[in-house]
Amino acid sequence: MPPIQPLDIAKVASQSFALPDVCMRIRTMLDDEQSSLDDLGSLIALDPLLSSKLLKLANSPLFRFESQIDSLSKAINVIGGEALYNLVMAETASTAFEHFRSDVIDLKRFWLQSIYAALVAKHLAKIIKIRGSERFFLLGLLHNIGELLVAMHAPKLAIKCGTYDKQTAPWSLQQKILGFNYANCSSSLLELWQIPSQLYLPVMHAHNESKALKDIDVAVIYTSVRAAVAMTNNDFYSTSDLVTPEVMNYLNIDKDDLQDAIKFAHMESESILNIMNPRLS
Repeated sequence: MPPIQPLDIAKVASQSFALPDVCMRIRTMLDDEQSSLDDLGSLIALDPLLSSKLLKLANSPLFRFESQIDSLSKAINVIGGEALYNLVMAETASTAFEHFRSDVIDLKRFWLQSIYAALVAKHLAKIIKIRGSERFFLLGLLHNIGELLVAMHAPKLAIKCGTYDKQTAPWSLQQKILGFNYANCSSSLLELWQIPSQLYLPVMHAHNESKALKDIDVAVIYTSVRAAVAMTNNDFYSTSDLVTPEVMNYLNIDKDDLQDAIKFAHMESESILNIMNPRLS
């Protein structure tokens, strides 16, 4: 039996950092047919800082609207309730990353990997024409929060998991040292936060190729995470080393499509980092 279990780590983390009440209330409203977009706007307007961040994200490369989104009501009406929930969760993820930050890992690399995965996933979902592609940004952003949790819970093991080499992929090294990978731990936390299963299940299977060949959401995250790892560790890995042709064929994308997504992520990552404004040291 592994020395630590992802669910145990996630339980401790969920007690340390609970989802803000606004996330739970938005989810409840979205699941309630009696609630309207105006109700959502009234709720979010009670938090000026959150409103400001959401407007910045609505005007970011995530959406690329032709005109400026200059009010919260306009943002909600243009992007819709589910996209709004995903943006609120993305902002919450930023706060959670800060809460769980650890000095034993490279925080700049962690943030870049998370944002690269988010942007690549969003772009691939758009290429493939999956409805609600904004949720893939959130999936990519949250896929690796388990690394922070392990770093807090078992820092020596996290350091060992960070000793990459060209022969072993990071998730394989995590499996060898921990008995699970960081995405398993991430999904356990997301499930404990009671977010919808369509958000935590793809993260759970982010490194499962057999699942990626049967489920398009998993395939997008599987591919995006590998691209992000190659982008942040290019001394060890290339995208062609980590992304399998079989999964790309399943997604009906080619190398040019993937390179377009990677280029998009490189171009827009600084903009997203500036909005989220993390401490990187």
